[in-house]
Amino acid sequence: MLLLLIILLSQTLFAKELKKVTLQLSWLDQFQFAGYYMAKQKGFYEELGLDVEIKPFEFGIDIPKEVNDGKIDFAVGRETLILERIKNPNIVALYALFQSTPLILISTKESGINSINDFSNKRIMTTIDDASEVSLKAMIASNKIKLENLTFLKHTHNIDDLINKNTDVISAYISKSPYILQEKGVEYNIFDPKKYNFDMYSDMLYTNQNIINYDLNTVLLFKKASLKGWEYAYSNLEESVDVIYDKYNTQNLQKNELLYEGKELKKLSYFKTSNLGEIRKDKIQRIYDLYNVMGLVPKAINLDNFIFDINSLNDFTFSQEENKYIEQKDNIKMCVIPNSMPYSDIKDGKAIGFVADYISLIEKKIKKPIVLIPTKSWAESFEFAKERKCDILSSAMWTKERENQFTFTKSYIDIPFLLLTKNGNSFINNLSSIKNKKISIVEDYAIVEILKNKYKDIEFVTVKNIDEGLEKVLRNETFGHIDAISTAWYKLQTKYLTQLSISAKLDEVSKFSIAVRSDDSILYEILQKAVLSIDDFVKEELLNKWVSVEYKKEFDYSILWKILFVLLVIIIAVVYKQILLRNVNNSLKEKVEEKTKELRQINSELEIRIKEEVEENLKKDRLLSQQQKMVSMGQMIENIAHQWRQPLSLITTGVSGIKLKKQLNDLDDDFFYDTLDSILNTSKYLSNTIDDFRYFFKPQKEKEIFYLEECCRKTIDLMNPNFLNKNIQINYKMENIQISGYETELIQVLINILNNSKDALELLNDEKLIFIDIFMENEKAIIEIKDNAGGINEEIMDKIFEPYFTTKHQSQGTGIGLFMCKEIINKHMNGQMNVSNKSFEYKNEIYKGTLTRITLENIVIKVQ
Repeated sequence: MLLLLIILLSQTLFAKELKKVTLQLSWLDQFQFAGYYMAKQKGFYEELGLDVEIKPFEFGIDIPKEVNDGKIDFAVGRETLILERIKNPNIVALYALFQSTPLILISTKESGINSINDFSNKRIMTTIDDASEVSLKAMIASNKIKLENLTFLKHTHNIDDLINKNTDVISAYISKSPYILQEKGVEYNIFDPKKYNFDMYSDMLYTNQNIINYDLNTVLLFKKASLKGWEYAYSNLEESVDVIYDKYNTQNLQKNELLYEGKELKKLSYFKTSNLGEIRKDKIQRIYDLYNVMGLVPKAINLDNFIFDINSLNDFTFSQEENKYIEQKDNIKMCVIPNSMPYSDIKDGKAIGFVADYISLIEKKIKKPIVLIPTKSWAESFEFAKERKCDILSSAMWTKERENQFTFTKSYIDIPFLLLTKNGNSFINNLSSIKNKKISIVEDYAIVEILKNKYKDIEFVTVKNIDEGLEKVLRNETFGHIDAISTAWYKLQTKYLTQLSISAKLDEVSKFSIAVRSDDSILYEILQKAVLSIDDFVKEELLNKWVSVEYKKEFDYSILWKILFVLLVIIIAVVYKQILLRNVNNSLKEKVEEKTKELRQINSELEIRIKEEVEENLKKDRLLSQQQKMVSMGQMIENIAHQWRQPLSLITTGVSGIKLKKQLNDLDDDFFYDTLDSILNTSKYLSNTIDDFRYFFKPQKEKEIFYLEECCRKTIDLMNPNFLNKNIQINYKMENIQISGYETELIQVLINILNNSKDALELLNDEKLIFIDIFMENEKAIIEIKDNAGGINEEIMDKIFEPYFTTKHQSQGTGIGLFMCKEIINKHMNGQMNVSNKSFEYKNEIYKGTLTRITLENIVIKVQ
């Protein structure tokens, strides 16, 4: 009984620590609210100290008024929230989940309503709210259809009314009704406002201004956890569907229906943006202007405070005691971690890196200088902070042992750790597989003790900084070095690119916070508010600025002098040869003049001798020409090999780093490791083909018989993780044709063509498609590859097969180039390769893109 009482008491005390808040949904349970479900399911709210009650939708509730009056803390609203501001001046929008409204109009093909011009005198079923949504009204009015000529019917929320012709047009969500019509086999037309440039916000999260004024922390934490929930939901669609199906399925929706909804809503959330939840004042103003022009605004609305802007908050967010503290304190002394770029370093007495930029934002918010106390190492910074020479440590990880000296703000960045080893080591899935090895790590990293306790068979060696650790690896004193992802990547890019590589990703993550001296609670509260006030978008931009820097190495002038020396030797040799030839000619001329009579006598012998000399000179000239040709050929081949090695190193490091960076979004580990293994296997495969290109012009290379379908599938398997990650869909239709040629080289051609399509498709926000067709035509094998990326600029179309022509930066080359592709197809495969722009239809949509057509003649047999 005593034990039970203790457990109940501990649970009660823990529950009291959580802040209770309410979230009101704007409609019945479905994927439309998946982010909030998953934030609660995965504990994101609870991690930030919130106990969230998700209130289901009920008809007849005036939700904006409930929020305005403080009866509900947070709610989800559609684009009409702007109009609600008239009656409820206290509501404030925190973010807009959908960058374009999911609301559309639908008609059946059978109805004959194929365009908005066919709407006149037709019946439109919609709710009163839907009728007032400016996106639908603006779309209709922009096509010169008068709203008074339309008959609006009360919405039954039953798509069967459209099928049964109880209405001509019905308003619906693009994420729901099209799926139902497809399942019923009904052909339909969609009238989408965003295709008419009316891309209005929808599903805005909003709250009460009083909560912002008096409980800002709760607002910031709820917004942060909710967006994290949405990121997780979109990254784990099937898991999210399972949660909704099991716990939030009041409509009895099927899993396929929920999955369809999730995919469609994800498109709307990232429509014309990469920032989830983005909300801009200019777009809100444009929505308001449309309402005003269409006579839907009964009186003027003040939009100044309608959008929550943390950067516009004034000192009133601090308490009186905190404001007094800030006024009286001259400055705040800070210690940082040196030699940990791109996170932090000290250069010329100033802090640089992501942390320095982040602290600059903190400095602006609290309006008090934060002064650097320079140190030589993290250990020294830590000692300075314990001795109170520093008020704060700019970036530190919480541990139980540090609680006595410091209080820690909410973490502002989560940093995964990597294992770096010498090139040639295979990727390690689990650090536990390493036995009896020495691995270095920077001393006083909070993660050191965690690693020592977890991996008993590894000897961890502490070093002062990452450079010392990496040098030990190069000298074979240790097997590897563990450090933060971006710091490791930074060092690889700037110093150890060809010597070291990433061999493992650790499960452990450091959550960096600002560590404040424990005897200064007011400073902690001030910095805590400042940390919570900085948006995740801003932090991501700051980090990307340092991670994505193109590090420029100093030019190696020794190479230039060597090249100039070689050129000088060649010029001297050529000049010397010309002088010798000229002297020989002069000497011959003199001898001819002196011995004209003798030459006449031996004319026949002289002609033979001259022919021999001329032939000898021609042999020398041909030899020089052949040598020059071989030099040029060698330079080209070496250039190709050089261009290949650079992307290979970037793939095994940079792409690994970028993929690992996605761990900040809690990607599924199995999917992550499978993708990473595939990338590294691709790199090794490409590396093995470099020598093949060195012997590109060798006629001795033997042909082999292979199947085009298998060749293409190998290529797709190699590249599939990249395409899946970038939401690129590959559609293929292949006839099984057996052909004689060089399969490895054809794979290189296909990789280059597909990579070009992938790079072009990355710029699209809409559906990304690649089509591969293999078929017979006039007893020849045809490979056609096309995409919907918009095609190639006609101004450069005639240059794409020129050697070394590219539209990309040199460091971004990932293939052998279209010039080499055409050389391989023409010279080695006895075929032809052509590229053109082409428009085509797919699923009733017209697309334009690039069509690459390869024609091969060496057909062995077509397999039925």
